[in-house]
Amino acid sequence: MFADNAFVYVFVDESGDLGKHGSNFFVIACLSTINPRPLERIIKKVRVRRLKKRLRDLPELKANSSTPEIRKEVLQRLVSCDCKIDLIVIDKRQIKDYLYNAKSRLYNYLFGLLIEDMDLQKAHIEIIIDKKDSNRLLRDDLNQYICKKIKFNHGCDHVSIKHVPSFANQALQVVDFVAWAAYRKFSFQDETYYKIIESKIGTLKQLWQNKPGLSNNSVEN
Repeated sequence: MFADNAFVYVFVDESGDLGKHGSNFFVIACLSTINPRPLERIIKKVRVRRLKKRLRDLPELKANSSTPEIRKEVLQRLVSCDCKIDLIVIDKRQIKDYLYNAKSRLYNYLFGLLIEDMDLQKAHIEIIIDKKDSNRLLRDDLNQYICKKIKFNHGCDHVSIKHVPSFANQALQVVDFVAWAAYRKFSFQDETYYKIIESKIGTLKQLWQNKPGLSNNSVEN
């Protein structure tokens, strides 16, 4: 999709959780583009068109608290943008119990698997991740791991990674809707929203469905 040496922005969010109890599935979504401005304008336009005046000052739009009309409009506007979606979906019921005590390593491993298959060859890459972890050491560990993965798989040394609160970045708010749509499909067999964005999906990686639990050697250090 992206030409060699293009500057590619990758926005990252997830849906579900990596706790032992809770969701049965976990989704990481990446939304890649060479021009993030059309993505940012999606949220601005939806705010003006769909939100009542008293709601327009909400810090951010979230898929799980939006109306069906807002969800559909965000995703329909996304489809008209020059971008690509990459997804990894994990059936948590197949994860060994001990890994729930190493959630940061597990997340790094899963994100790394998705990075391997993305179209990032020789690009200059800026990754923007929804900042959820306040632990600087864990963020630095993720950054180093992902940079290593990109260099090994795509031959790229030009990578920067930022952890940004989603309320401060409108493109991150858009990828929240993408992750939520994929989560709905796999957790509730509701493809209503997923079908809207299906044409934009480059990679869909599904792990451990109907397979033995994740082995001791599957998650890298």
